[in-house]
This record gives sequence, C-alpha cells and structure tokens, in this order.
Amino acid sequence: MGIWVSKFKFRLNDKFTETPRDRRVRPKKVFPGPFPWINNRDISERGLIMGVRVRQKVRGKGNPWWVFISHNGKRTSRKVGDKKAAEAVASTIRAKLQLGEFGFEDPKPVPTFKEYSPKWINGYVRSQCRESTFDEYESVLRNHILPVFKGQRIDSITRGGVRDFLLSKHKNGLSHKRTMLIKDVLSGVFNFALEEELISANPTTGITKRLFPNSNGKKKTIEKTEVFTKDELNLFLDTCEAHFKEYYLFFLMAARTGMRLGELLALKWDDIDFNSRYIWIKRSYRRGRFTRPKNNQTRKTDMSDRLIEALRGYLAVQKREALKQGIGELSELVLHRQGQAIEQNYIRRQYKRILKKAGLRYVKLHGLRHAFCAHLLSEGVSPYYVSQQAGHSSINITCDIYGSWIRSEENRHVNLLDLAHPNAPQLHPVKTEKPQSFEIAAKFS
Repeated sequence: MGIWVSKFKFRLNDKFTETPRDRRVRPKKVFPGPFPWINNRDISERGLIMGVRVRQKVRGKGNPWWVFISHNGKRTSRKVGDKKAAEAVASTIRAKLQLGEFGFEDPKPVPTFKEYSPKWINGYVRSQCRESTFDEYESVLRNHILPVFKGQRIDSITRGGVRDFLLSKHKNGLSHKRTMLIKDVLSGVFNFALEEELISANPTTGITKRLFPNSNGKKKTIEKTEVFTKDELNLFLDTCEAHFKEYYLFFLMAARTGMRLGELLALKWDDIDFNSRYIWIKRSYRRGRFTRPKNNQTRKTDMSDRLIEALRGYLAVQKREALKQGIGELSELVLHRQGQAIEQNYIRRQYKRILKKAGLRYVKLHGLRHAFCAHLLSEGVSPYYVSQQAGHSSINITCDIYGSWIRSEENRHVNLLDLAHPNAPQLHPVKTEKPQSFEIAAKFS
C-alpha cells in the first residue's frame, strides 16, 4: 500500500523513490526520411511508406496544383488543376493505396539534350517560324549547343552550367547578339520540355541580366553599324551602271526602296504599279523557297523617279529580248537568270566585285537597306514613314536602330526657355539699316 505525493510515491518503511508521473508509453518516433510530409497514418503495419500530398510546385495564384504520391520507395506526380480537384484526386488515391489497387507505371527515361532537341527544332520551329529562322536556329543548335550539352539529360542541365557556357562563348569572340541568339535557342528547347513536364524550371530564365548587367537587353544602335555615306552610295551606283550594267537595276532598287535581299529576288512584274508609283512586297526568296516576308506582313513601298525610269527601260529591253528569242512572254520574276530565281550568295559575290572596282570599303549588302533608312531620316523625313517603307514591325524599332540619324532642330527649341527671362536677347532685336516692311508701307500710304 502506498500513497502518491506529487511525483513521489511514499510507502511505509521504504525510502523515497522518484517515479514518473505519467506511465503512458510514448509512441515510437518514425524517421520520415526524404518525405517529411508523411505522418503515422501513412505508415502501413509492415512499415511501408504510403504518402499522398497536394501542393503547388511554384506557389502563387494561377499556378496549377499537383498530387505527389510515394509508395514502397517509388514516387510520381501529376498535374491536376485547382486545389479542390487535386484534393479530390488525392483522396481517391489514398483509398486505392489502402486497398492495394493503385499501381505505379514504370517511369519513362528522361531523354538527353541530343535526343530531345530535334523534337523542338523539327516540330515546333519548322511549323511556326520562317524557313530562314529555322535554318539559323538549326545552325546554332548544331554548331554551338550540341557539342557541349548533347550527352546530358534534359533535367540535369543547371543554370550554372548554362551561364558558364554562354560566358565562354562571349569570351571566345562571339558578339553580344550572337550569344543572346544561342541563349534564345536553348530557352526554346527548355520551354518545350517544361510544357511536357520533363523539367520543373527553365534554367535560362532571368540569366540575361547576370550575363550582361549593363546591356539592359537593348539592341545595338546604327552608330555601331556600317552605313555608306551619300557620296559613297552614289559612287557605288555609278560604278555598277558603268561596269556591271546587268546588276544595276537590282542595286538601285535596294538603295531606293530599302527592300530586303530576299524580297528583291522574289519581286514579280505583277507587283509593280507604275501608275500609283509603288511596289507591292508580297514574298521573299531564299535557298529555292518562296515564303512570306519577314513578320508575315505584306507592304507597299514607294518608287522614286529614277527607279521608275530604270524599271521601264529594263522592261523594254526584256520585251525586245523575248521577241528575239521567240519566247513571246516575259519571265514573271523581275530579276532572274534564264527564268530562274537568283540565289542570295550569287548576288553577294557580284556586290563584292562592284565594291572592289569602285575602291570602296566593305559594308554588308544589308547596309544598303540601312543607308536607305538613315539617309531619309537625316533629311528630316518622318520616322513613321520610314518605318512603313522599311517594313518594321513597330516604329520603336526604327527609332531604336536609327535614332542617331533623326534630324534635330539644332538649338531653336531650347531657346524657347529664354523667353521667360526679361533680358533674353530675342526680346531686343538688333536694329537694321534696311527699313522693315511696315515702314515701307507707311511711306506709300
């Protein structure tokens, strides 16, 4: 017989002994391992893990909810939708796990970058982008990206690996623009994999600011682009007319319309309206293929008097040649070789021959288009008009690239600020010996 006193049990003729107040057996703590969200009700009698959890991979309003399942050392996850639907799916899965009716599919192996990238380039890019864009992306993928990432799994490529790769490309001499193009191609592949739930995040997201913190993503201005001066352009055209007459019309059109190379090669006689004095640009040509113009936008560009005269003269010559050969009909293409479209590289070779003959510095053929825009803006032409003629998708592009060529109003506008000062020189004009008009009128009135 004993008596409980606080936490001591007193018994007659015995020493005091300390006894725990609470004799309940504490539950054995189960180590959660890699799944801290699992509680005791998720542990079966055999000690096998059965965990079902609902959460967002990326927290925030509008992001999808996922159901994560862990059972007998296997894990899987499925995107469901909103939280309510995810909770309902999770409840069903828990019931099936208890009944032993839920089975895991064997997970598909994650492809390597070399195995997965053709799915993006041949599937998405080829169907959604222009042929020239596809060719450029495919070249970047083959020559720059695959030699480095081809053996790595698509989900094992890290932000640090991408960052170091792009920095090495830039340090080895690639321009800022080319480096960013490589980054865009990488980002395209990763975004495609993200949509197919092969990866949880795109490792290229937000990496631009870390690579080039001072660039702010701005494009290079025309100050860093080679442009012919007006005298150099005139010398080029005069040399072409004197020594390469068969190509004179082509380069005159390039200099007077700002058309792109592919647009010039795809021009047809039906696209020219001599009465309204404009050219309708509907297509482009490159590597044996006719496609829509850049930005998928057709446009009209005006013709100068000199260009109209040259086109009419060239048309008359073509008609005489057709009659001599007994053809009777003209080729539908304005510029052609024996009725076939001219390849871009062939024109570039002729362009270099003319530059060499004229003794001019080398400027890319696209520089004729730059000269068209820059010279018009330097003459005070509206940037909106130049943007429409050149086929830019936005006037902002015209201003960003050719902003330094837009004609200013010198210091006339800033002098307006002096009008607020009483001693401004504009308020006290200098007297002249020549009488003013009102004085002359007073004498004869």
